Order: sequence, then C-alpha cells, then structure tokens
Amino acid sequence: MPLTYEIFPSRGVVLITYSGRADIDETARVFADFAQHPEAKPGQKHLLDLSRVTDVERDFPRLMALQARKAGELGLPIMPSMLVYYCPTRISRHMADMVYKSWDGLNGPALAIIEEEAEALALVGCPEASIADLKRRVSED
Repeated sequence: MPLTYEIFPSRGVVLITYSGRADIDETARVFADFAQHPEAKPGQKHLLDLSRVTDVERDFPRLMALQARKAGELGLPIMPSMLVYYCPTRISRHMADMVYKSWDGLNGPALAIIEEEAEALALVGCPEASIADLKRRVSED
C-alpha cells in the first residue's frame, strides 16, 4: 500500500494519504518517519485521506498496540490537535471506524469521521472544496 504524508506548515495541516491495502507495518514505518520530520509540530491537524483504500488489515490487537505506541511517541513532542478521517467508501469507513475504536481509552487528539471531502477540509481549517485544490493552492503560496 502506498502511504504518504505531506506537511503544509503554513496551514498547520498534515495530509496523510492511504491507497490500496492499509497495512499496519507500513503505517508504523511511515509514522516513525513522520515523527522525525523537522516540520512535524505539536498541534497540527491531521487529515487522513482514506478515499483510495481498497482493503484493510484486520488485526485489531496489533492496531491497538500501534495506537498505544503512537500515543506514547506522539505524546507531547508532536501530538496533533485533531485527526480527521475522510472516508467516502464502505471500506474506508470500516478502516476509520476501526482506527477510531483503537484510540478508545488513550489520551489522544480529537477525532472525526467524515464522508464529504469539503467538510473534512473545513474541519482542519482549509477553505478548499477538494484535496487537489488544497495541494494546488499550497504549491502556489
């Protein structure tokens, strides 16, 4: 599964894009890379674009372990203020629900599961109607 992230420092937003099969090991690797990135800052809002997810690894105990580790590592150095899951499909909604449940009982950020792209963007403070528009506008800034 390709998993990428883009940090938009001027917006205080991190766009995390999943496509294909969502895999826990790859998520852990990409998270570790993000945690070391010099532009990763506390309080950023994370927009997770799950619109191109086609399958999800369904190992809930491993997902719980990853979330606990992330909560500890994100702890205070780079804890996001909000995680917004954009999930317009059945499989992406399933993934978002699974991840949402895995944060239960952890001291983590505010979470939202949204099916409309413009609404997901608005929640992280972006006026654009689409993620493509956000990327285009940020590249022009």
